[in-house]
Amino acid sequence: MLLEKDEISIRLMQDDIHDYQLMAKWLTDDKVLKYYEGRDNPFPLDRIIESYQPIVRGNDPAIPCLFYYKNTPIGYLQYYSLNDLPESDRQMYCLEETDNVYAMDLFIGETQYWNQGIGTKLISAVVNYLFEQLQAVKVVIDPQVWNTRAIRCYEKCGFAKIKLLREHELHEGKYWNCWLMAIERKKSVHLY
Repeated sequence: MLLEKDEISIRLMQDDIHDYQLMAKWLTDDKVLKYYEGRDNPFPLDRIIESYQPIVRGNDPAIPCLFYYKNTPIGYLQYYSLNDLPESDRQMYCLEETDNVYAMDLFIGETQYWNQGIGTKLISAVVNYLFEQLQAVKVVIDPQVWNTRAIRCYEKCGFAKIKLLREHELHEGKYWNCWLMAIERKKSVHLY
């Protein structure tokens, strides 16, 4: 396991049919697709393997993970260092400084686990992991402006809106504005 905290565990996604089947189950569910990828953009098993296998095999800067709640797989998470992205992708975040800045994307694929505070626990754990284990100085996330539930969750975890990214993401046939939200690692003060 990459991380275990508060009944949540996170592990790296494996190049394994079972992991791909979980992803296909989640990314063909209209309730999930409404928020992640779009209902007009489902990912059946063959497309999941085509899209995610290169990521799982390390041919992409994203680190793909599955997360569990009480030992049940319920969702997907990926994180990446902005400096590992191609320059054109890095520029989409409109940040002057990207050293030790990480971004993350996630969804809870088992919809019966929505609205239970699990996302807040998960995001807090991942942010702490990125700060403590990977020495991130800032973590960013970019929800679409209409996704108020996600935005509230991120704000509960300490993220703040820092910039409106205009027409940043294609979703269900339309380019949507997104909020660039960030949380910075608190600098510790040493008293001598």
